[in-house]
Amino acid sequence: MPARATSRMWAGRALLFFGFFAALAAFPVYTPFDSKLTLPTTLSLLREGNIDLDEYTPSFESYRHGLYERDGHLYNYFPLGPSLAAVPMVVLVDGFVRLATPVGNLHPTLARPLAHWRHIYDATGRVDLDAWNGPQRLFASVLTALAGVVMYGLGTALRLSRRRALLLAAVFVFCTPLLSTASRALWQHGPSLLCLTGVLLCLVLAREAPRNVAGAGLLLALAYVMRPTNSVSVLLLSLYVLWTYPRHAWRFFAGALVVAIPWVTVNLVHYGSVLAPYYEPQRLELSASRVAEALAGNLVSPARGLLVFTPVLLLCAWGLWLDFRARAFTRLHAVLLAVVVLHWVAISTFPHWWAGHSYGPRFFSDMVPFLVFFLVPVVRALQWRGPEARRGLTATFAALAVLSLVIHVHGASSRAVYRWNSLPLDVDEHPERLWDWKDPQFLGRRR
Repeated sequence: MPARATSRMWAGRALLFFGFFAALAAFPVYTPFDSKLTLPTTLSLLREGNIDLDEYTPSFESYRHGLYERDGHLYNYFPLGPSLAAVPMVVLVDGFVRLATPVGNLHPTLARPLAHWRHIYDATGRVDLDAWNGPQRLFASVLTALAGVVMYGLGTALRLSRRRALLLAAVFVFCTPLLSTASRALWQHGPSLLCLTGVLLCLVLAREAPRNVAGAGLLLALAYVMRPTNSVSVLLLSLYVLWTYPRHAWRFFAGALVVAIPWVTVNLVHYGSVLAPYYEPQRLELSASRVAEALAGNLVSPARGLLVFTPVLLLCAWGLWLDFRARAFTRLHAVLLAVVVLHWVAISTFPHWWAGHSYGPRFFSDMVPFLVFFLVPVVRALQWRGPEARRGLTATFAALAVLSLVIHVHGASSRAVYRWNSLPLDVDEHPERLWDWKDPQFLGRRR
């Protein structure tokens, strides 16, 4: 590609990133429930070179959620991955703040936010953990916007026109849990689905340039560091690479080892085991009746159902049929479909399959990149006029996409949908509320 065309391409993608980021950052809701200790862990890494939170010990006299103690040290119980993903963003913001401080001191309007950042960055001991809620939302929006740009690249790699690739990326970012969950705080899901979207792009590019499996291996290992349920993707996509690119599989596993070796080393040093505590399989529960309810609930519950909150994904079935009919259904399609199904089964074995106090299908968020991949033939087939017009499909897609958009915009802009988790009864203590169609979560509290 000529240098001028390359520069235009990257300029366009930078513009797309800033557009996605600006839109995501504009939504006010933030949900730092399980991610409260993510950024303090990032600061511990940058300032002290470790992952313990001992420097914040006085803060934990009143706040204990997500805290893990071993050998007299305090750690974030949740995965380390999101804290690692935040490192470059924290470094960039802090560097900017330090450089801008002399200029900012010229006016109090500029000086206050710069001083606030320096204070929360430097503070130890008893700190206000809520001070990081705003930065969390912005950093999560950065990761989600990046995922949207990668999805746009995937669309163009799959021979969609730029307009259709943009439509695919916009549906991905704004009509799915990316908007209402992944971009609201530094949950595991934002960096997880960013990595999985990158894996998918690398595997598509590997069809013409098999060396790209190295990037897939590295990103897939990172996806597991972000969230343990990605073990399903790790297993099946590793087998896919072995099966499809046997001569290049070493590149894939070399890329994975770049992540795996330091990660295992950190676990051994801090936890005395290969896996961190959050990754232990004892958290699963195999009860036939509970799993059966969870399988249904993760799809059609009025509070957690994937197809209820993101009805545009109903068209994934039609997309798979279009590819099958066109003989474009590949080995990759089959493996991704198997990943989605097994992920669905895996998240349905959690005793709290509804993901606690959250909005919609949080546990399904990580699979959105693969599900949107199945929408590619649908987006390619959309046509309102001309001899190849498919008005029925186009109207259905538009209606389902708009409905999905409205539901997820509501989740990103209304705190009422989160109060639903607690009122009138706490959903964790009364999970029967997950099936109450008279009071669905996506409408918020109506009474």
